[in-house]
Parts: sequence; C-alpha cells; structure tokens
Amino acid sequence: MGSTKIKRILNQDISGTTKPKLRVCAYCRVSSKSEEQLTSYETQVAVYTEKISSEPGWEFVGIYADRGTSATMMARRKEFLRMLEDCEKGLIDCVICKSLSRFARNTLDALNCIKKLRDLGVRLILEKEGIDTDMISSEILLSVFAAFAQEESHSHSENVRWGKRKRLQNGEPLLIRCYGCRKNEANDNIEIVPREAEAVRLIFDLYEHGTSVPEITRILYEKGYTRPDGKDKVWDDSRIHYMIANEKYVGDIIAQKYYVKDYITHRSRRNNGALPSVYIKNHHEPIISRKQFERCNVILELKKSTTPLQYPYAEFIRCPYCGHVLRHRKLLIQNCYTHFCCEGEGACREFVIQFQEVEKAILKAYETLDLEEVKRIVNSKNADRAENAELLLQVKEKHPSFGKIDYWWLDDLIERIDFGLHSHTASELKKGGIDDRTISIHWKCGSVTTLSSGVLRDSQDPRHKAELWDAYLLRYPSQFPKLVEEVRNNK
Repeated sequence: MGSTKIKRILNQDISGTTKPKLRVCAYCRVSSKSEEQLTSYETQVAVYTEKISSEPGWEFVGIYADRGTSATMMARRKEFLRMLEDCEKGLIDCVICKSLSRFARNTLDALNCIKKLRDLGVRLILEKEGIDTDMISSEILLSVFAAFAQEESHSHSENVRWGKRKRLQNGEPLLIRCYGCRKNEANDNIEIVPREAEAVRLIFDLYEHGTSVPEITRILYEKGYTRPDGKDKVWDDSRIHYMIANEKYVGDIIAQKYYVKDYITHRSRRNNGALPSVYIKNHHEPIISRKQFERCNVILELKKSTTPLQYPYAEFIRCPYCGHVLRHRKLLIQNCYTHFCCEGEGACREFVIQFQEVEKAILKAYETLDLEEVKRIVNSKNADRAENAELLLQVKEKHPSFGKIDYWWLDDLIERIDFGLHSHTASELKKGGIDDRTISIHWKCGSVTTLSSGVLRDSQDPRHKAELWDAYLLRYPSQFPKLVEEVRNNK
C-alpha cells in the first residue's frame, strides 16, 4: 500500500510531541461489486484502519467507504458526501486516499473538492501520487493527475462499450435483471422468480380487463407484493407502465436497448438507432402469453394522455362515408355528452354520433346474440370461424352480459362495427322507408347483429351534428386551431 510514502509525508508535517494529534480519516472506493473489487475494498479498509490507528501523531476518525459506485458521479457516493459534511463540521483535519482515481475521476469535481478541503483547512494525502495538499507544488500536480484520471475513466468506458458490442455481434446479449426475472446460476440466461412472476401476471390480467393503473397499484399493495426496489410501499404508476411495455415478460429481449452516452454522468438513454440493437424473440421462458402482451401494449397506446381518447374502441368504429377512424371527443354543442367524430387528416367531417347510443347498441348486440346461429358455426367446416364461435360461446357462458365495453372482448369477439348512412329522415322512415339508422356488429365467427343506432330525431342526425360542430369551431377558432384549419380545408 506504499506505506513509505505515507511515512515520508508524515515525517514532513509532524515533528515534535507538543502539537495536537491530527484527526485523520481514510476514503476508500471500488467501482464494482465483483469479487476481485470487493477484495480490494476490504484490503483498503483494513490497511488504512491499522495504519492510521498505529501512528502516534494521528487520531483515527474513521473510514468512509463506497462500494460499487463510480468516481465520475459524486452525487452517487453517499460516504464521500458524508465525509465532506464531517470536514465542514470541523471533525476531520486530514484525509488519506489510495490514489486520485479512487478520490474522483471527474477533473472538475476533483479540483472543486480539493479546493473545498483546502479552504476548510483539511489536508488531502494521495498515496499513489505522493501528493500532500499542504505542499506548494501539489496544485499543479493535482490538475495534471486529475486530467489523466478522467481520461483513464473515458478509456475504460470505451473498452466496456466495445466489449458489449462485441458480445452482441457474437449473439450474446447482456442479461439485465428485471422484476419477475433474474440471471440463472450459469449466468447465461434468465429464469423466473415465482413470487414476483405472480405480481407480473396479476398486473397484465388487470390491465387487460380495463383496470386503471392507480387501482392496480392499490391491489398490488393490498396483496402484499413488494415493489421492484424491495420496498413494502404503494407502487408508482410509471413502474406499471414500464413493466407493461417490457418485452422480457413475453420471453423476448432487446440487445442494447439502452446505452450510456456520457461516461461522466452515467445516464442511460433509450437506444433509438444511435447504436446497433437486436430484437431476439423467444430468448427465455415467458411469464405471460404473447397475445396478452401485445393486447396490453395496444391498450397502453390507446390510453396515452392524448386527445381524443381512443380506448377501448381503437379502430373498430369508422365513418360510413369516408372510412376514417371515428375519434372519441366531448363536444360543446347541444349537450355535454361525448361523441364519435369523423375528423383528422383525410376525414370528411360529415359524421358525428353520440357515444352513449353506440355503447348501448354494442352491449345490447352482445346481450341479444343469436346463440343458436353461433352453435351452428361451431360445427361448420371453416376452422377459423368455428374456433372464434367456440370462443364466443365460452365468453358468453362466463359473461351473459357486460356492464361496460372493454378492449379485451372487443378484440377477441368483434371483427368490425359498421354504421348505416343515416340518410333517411324521420318522416321517411315512418312512411315505410328502409331504416339505415343502424349499427351492425360483425362477430369474428361470421355472425352479424344489426340494431337501431338510437338516432330517433332528425336533430340527432350525424350529418346535422357534424354541421353544428364545424359551425361551433369556426365561431371559436382560438379554442381548437388545428380542427378549425381542418374544417376550412374541407370547405
């Protein structure tokens, strides 16, 4: 440990017995938690404890030690910060450290901390470099050595990055632990953690069936599932969203999904093409099915805080005139009910129908489904339709009726939803005209259920409502500038 250098520095500064003892501490650090690094860490602690305690002119204050932390980010080194606080309190006169690279690899941080210690009257002894900040020549040497230390860290970072890329080229992706999964004993793949996997399945099951994220966090806490950080507290919403989008739960893995751009801050960023990345399917045993994973991620996209909201209908509902996906929006005309509107790039803006009527029709269609026809389809020669009919019967048996519409059963059971043109007036319908004010549910098994759309008065006519909505927008252009521009372009 270079004890002769410490002796030399000590002999220069401590002469005689009349001076009060120097209150000395040591700072030790290793950058990783590998066995080799931890051995070095334990050695540093033991040697400095013995060295300081054995010197007659020194008073042992303690050891400040950080394990598994990088020297380029001072904010992450709790013991280092605690040592600086104790120096400010006047509890320390001298700090010993093995080398400048153990003290700091960021040149600016190193010089600022050394200046702070000097202003506080605290000496810093760097054993490897043989530097004592009480020496006049130390400032120039420290600047040079600090720059070398930072460049050494940069070189090490580039070597690590190169090694990761090389492993990727050889088909060896990095195995990063996530909640529900961990590295196996051989360290060559991922295995499932049973208790955590239960929580993962519960999250996906609840989310798939329309449960809100705050409600999911509450259920997890009540059932006693600890958070990924190991704390027995309420889960945070962002963690749930992250888990739903994590491909590891379906058995896949993205090699180099994130990367560290700055070796000083060590902040990772999402790899959006900056570095080579590979998506590997069926890499390890999945926790959930691929269908459930994909459906939950569709729901995640539909529930994003954008206007207008598309959950749970996604692209099932389209304009009967132009085929554009109808947008779910709250209109500021006639009443406060939400509507489905034909709007957006390429939309004709000629169809606006009340949300409540659409929802009632779909729920009624499911409730009044012709089960005999579905049973006949089960026995048909068309394998796909027979399979879908069997699924419909299973869902119907478990759920005779639904109180609300969720994406999961729309996605499982319905192929598309069509609207009639609503071209006839109420008086024409009374005279025996063909009713085209309808909603038709096309089930995946091939059956079709057609009901009234609930548009009974001409004032509720989708084209009439579309005209009212456009007129309102033109009257108040500052509220919806993008929609106003769309209206003007369609005129």
